[in-house]
Amino acid sequence: MFAYASAQPELPLEEVPCSWVPMQVIGEEIWYEIWISSGSVAVSLESNISISSDGNYLFGSLSLEESDAAQLEAKTYEAYSTLFDTLDREGYPALLRAWNYFPGINDEACGVERYRAFNVGRHEAFCSKGQTIAEGVVPAACALGTTQGRLAVCFLAGKQPGNVIENPRQTNAYWYPRDFGPRSPTFSRGILIGDVLLISGTASIVGSESLHPDDVVRQLDETLRNLRVVVEQAQLRGFDASDPAGLCLNVYLRNADDYPVVRRRLDEEFGNAKHVAYIMADVCRADLLVEIEAFWMPVRE
Repeated sequence: MFAYASAQPELPLEEVPCSWVPMQVIGEEIWYEIWISSGSVAVSLESNISISSDGNYLFGSLSLEESDAAQLEAKTYEAYSTLFDTLDREGYPALLRAWNYFPGINDEACGVERYRAFNVGRHEAFCSKGQTIAEGVVPAACALGTTQGRLAVCFLAGKQPGNVIENPRQTNAYWYPRDFGPRSPTFSRGILIGDVLLISGTASIVGSESLHPDDVVRQLDETLRNLRVVVEQAQLRGFDASDPAGLCLNVYLRNADDYPVVRRRLDEEFGNAKHVAYIMADVCRADLLVEIEAFWMPVRE
């Protein structure tokens, strides 16, 4: 479960892994995102990492304190090392989706942007724990800047791998040139898990370059093109996109003033989406104003 709110909320479900994400939700005091299973769920709640599993999938949440802005690389390495150790111990070898949140994502520490330091720590943990970084096996993910708090990493893993989706309009993120940091971001553009499509944080990037600086409307249009292509690639792998009622969107905005125009445009594009949350957040690149992640699943009566 995720709880998006400016201030730490009371949790409606105490006996499940939960991550408070310190972000303002436009028009809502709290936005809860709850992942459920139709099967019996086993839960383990510990101080730094909590997990729940149903025999097919495992959801986990962990957080680590940063006492110094320069610690992010080491803390990210620690978090992902703990994550992979947990998956090995519990028998869920396939990391399918990761959510990453931490403050000051575009700030600089020791001459390196904190998002780039995060990417180094994540990459090194993948390598040290024997995880392959290659097409078809890298998890979907997002990384966003919060207003406060700790490094938080949430994750979904499975007994079996999903069907990884890339976008031919975009360079695979783990192949980005060194212009974008000492280590490339370790994520895919999306993943198909059975009949459920999880789309990573998506923005106005073509190839590896950000497009349309300072123009949120053009950035949004480019983002929508990228989302359409990811869905088209999923359809080639058997995804059924005929029912838009199963589409849920998290829309991250850097500037609150952009909300009205973004809302109007997305109402036109996704009028039948089941849930849309507009959340204030710093996007991983300082020149990006909007990012969208999507979850698309069948609506079952």
